[in-house]
Amino acid sequence: MNEDKMLQQRKSAPEKRPNGTRRRATAIFTVAILCIGLAVAFQLTTDIMAPLNSADAMNYPECDTDLTPELDGQGVPGLSAVIIKDGAIVCTAVAGLANIEDEVPVTAETLFLVASLSKTVTATALMQLYERGEFELDDNINDYLPFDVSVPVAPESPITFRQLLTHTASLRDNTNLFSVFTTSGADSPISLASLTEEYLTPDGEYYNRRDNFVRSAPGTMMSYSNMGIALAGYLVEEISGRAFDVYSRDRIFSRLGMSHTSWRLADIDLSRLAIPYEKSWFKFTPLEHYGQANYPDGMLRTSPVELAHFMIAYMQGGAYEGRRVLERDTVDTMLMSQTKLNPFQGLVWFSVLLDDETVWGHDGSDDGASAGMWFNREEDVGVILVANGNWHDESRIFEELFEEAEEY
Repeated sequence: MNEDKMLQQRKSAPEKRPNGTRRRATAIFTVAILCIGLAVAFQLTTDIMAPLNSADAMNYPECDTDLTPELDGQGVPGLSAVIIKDGAIVCTAVAGLANIEDEVPVTAETLFLVASLSKTVTATALMQLYERGEFELDDNINDYLPFDVSVPVAPESPITFRQLLTHTASLRDNTNLFSVFTTSGADSPISLASLTEEYLTPDGEYYNRRDNFVRSAPGTMMSYSNMGIALAGYLVEEISGRAFDVYSRDRIFSRLGMSHTSWRLADIDLSRLAIPYEKSWFKFTPLEHYGQANYPDGMLRTSPVELAHFMIAYMQGGAYEGRRVLERDTVDTMLMSQTKLNPFQGLVWFSVLLDDETVWGHDGSDDGASAGMWFNREEDVGVILVANGNWHDESRIFEELFEEAEEY
């Protein structure tokens, strides 16, 4: 039962009995009300906080698809995949090394940086607040921020939530600042509040009207924007009153049994985390783990098995094993075209054709990391594939994994 319904039940509980009712009956009723209140409070607390059991102890069958030959072909040290069908993981596949220097093999429980797949989690967090009636998709985001954001060439044109989630907000990634926003070996000390205000307001330390914005009014041009999703993450903080990483943990990861998943290196068991590598002259060079100030757009670390819980929730209309993170209507809204500028763009999620079949998902790439997750809503099958390096062309691997999925 969702929180709103439980709160309505609590508010509609009977008032005290009329005067003249025997004292004993009144006392019994008062105790009953207290018990009901405690039960409702307990249910609300467990719905928010109690984690679904992790999948660590589950031994999934190995997929028939062999990823080992793909290591050389893709130029990555390690690969990990899951196949999903009918709301469940049917098999996993792994190959290569999570840590070359210490010869640590990739396992189904190895954690990976999943780059821009992270954006789908950020969108989920924001749309949970949409479900609560906190905003409408076409509202001006300035009504929800402690500072105003405007595009220099069109200062009177509002930026909306829908535009943020469809990359049509005319916000540009200033690549000159990437090194400023990246911290080697640790999470970035820059808060989302500081990052977004300093980047988007004229007096800000990182403000640049030419490099931070598209020269087009919001809603008139598509321009893929990491900073737009970082701003969406900050909006989650402002609207919910909770730190974005904490909100994600309590409202998404805990509910879906993603107990080893986190935005923060400080919260990760580094012994389980695949080291990112770059390849040059046929040699892999390890990169230090890193954090970024704009982390809601790409710093999620998880395993394909735990990420599968999240994707299954979308495939099943917003719930995984009875734990709901979104209503079905919200999922349907997110997985439909949301802008005339690109008919394949939903709310962060987008669709592509794979073997003439429409699949929804997202892909991602960052230094020493590649990832993709795609699912066919009609066939109820999906595939997740990640690597601790930058692959060349993963499409053939996805095709092979989807072909295997059809056999189950």
